[in-house]
Amino acid sequence: MSDLVRILPLLMQGAAVTLLLLACSLAVGFVLGIPIGVLHVFGPGPVRWGLRGFDLVMRGFPAIVLLFLIYFGLGGIQGVHLSSLQAAVLALGLRSAAYQGQLVRGTIGMVEQGQLEAARALGMSLPTALRSVVLPQALRHALPSLGNEYSIVLKDTALAFTVGVLEMMSRAQFLAMSTRKITLVYIAVAVIYWGLTQAGLLGFHAIERGVRVPGMGTGDNP
Repeated sequence: MSDLVRILPLLMQGAAVTLLLLACSLAVGFVLGIPIGVLHVFGPGPVRWGLRGFDLVMRGFPAIVLLFLIYFGLGGIQGVHLSSLQAAVLALGLRSAAYQGQLVRGTIGMVEQGQLEAARALGMSLPTALRSVVLPQALRHALPSLGNEYSIVLKDTALAFTVGVLEMMSRAQFLAMSTRKITLVYIAVAVIYWGLTQAGLLGFHAIERGVRVPGMGTGDNP
């Protein structure tokens, strides 16, 4: 028990960095994912082809390869200065943007086409109709999948120690070597990751319930 008391504060310091990395990566993914999803559906042909190439790279390469490419590759360019945390946020955020863009693309298709046509008939421009009519419904449909994306990005943050981010796995490695309590350290890490995953999923479920429209959600009776 005394070993656990000594280990937990250091792991929780790492967990705080993990949560910061998670929040920033998801925010980058969300801010970029919405326009990416919209352009997948409504963008001109060259833009759509360009986004397909972006998806192939960001979704096709392992997260650890993207981390190395951005930290050692982009960060190695003269005049470009990236901290390990900034490189990790950029790599995981762009990867998440590719996935979130596909989520938005799919959920836009779940909104009845007639609603967009009606908004345009009322004189709304396409951007206004998307912002006021289509995207609010699409994002509501996307919430379950966004919860899954949260758990995926949370697990991907464990790779950030490979570029020097002092997050939870980095602290765990140090503690495992210095205390020789390898099993105890990694069990504690697993429990913390499990708790963060469950807490986040519960949060997304609560948001889903809060924005649910009776008769319009999956599983609701018409």
